[in-house]
Amino acid sequence: MLFRPLLPEGVFVAEMVPADADPSTLPLPERGLIERAVEHRQQEFAAGRILARGLLRHAGAQIDALLRDADRVPTWPQAVVGSITHCRSLCAVAVAPRALSAGIGIDVEPARPIDEELHAMILREPERSRIDALPPALRHLGGILVFSIKEAVYKSIYPVHRYFLDFQQVEIMFTGDDGFVAEVLVPEASFPGLSHISGRYRVADGHIASAVVLPPLT
Repeated sequence: MLFRPLLPEGVFVAEMVPADADPSTLPLPERGLIERAVEHRQQEFAAGRILARGLLRHAGAQIDALLRDADRVPTWPQAVVGSITHCRSLCAVAVAPRALSAGIGIDVEPARPIDEELHAMILREPERSRIDALPPALRHLGGILVFSIKEAVYKSIYPVHRYFLDFQQVEIMFTGDDGFVAEVLVPEASFPGLSHISGRYRVADGHIASAVVLPPLT
């Protein structure tokens, strides 16, 4: 499993290939959210909902359907936090009790370099030298790795603050072999007493995975 090594005990996680998901098995309220979507998007959505309902059962928070609010954020039960991510080849869901975490963010991307012209949008200037200092096998993936990490950070905090961050408003520093620390540069999107957000990443099986588990709010 791609994400299991990145997440602490107490966080439930599941994965599947979207092509194995059947959208016709979804509850009608969920199917209504994707009735106009193309086939692969329907499969990715279905995979996320199928995995999420299974994890919620394990967490003791079973629901009939996982819908979304006006900001397109999944409406998780009050007692839990969660995150869904997918690309064409993999879908993953992570869920934890709210007593354990104020927010979870996970992101998966294909392990392929992105176009150089996108680096100016994604990378802050200090991050360029940090990518150059990564192990040689990862340097060509530096742009997409930072993209994935910032997506995970954003997904962990957005349901609480509802503040839209662009890529230049978060700065990433790498730590150890698979860790990172993110500094959110906008006070309105930060948590009191949490000046930096820690997480982990992994490159395996043709994918990049990034994960953030925030501490509980006090």
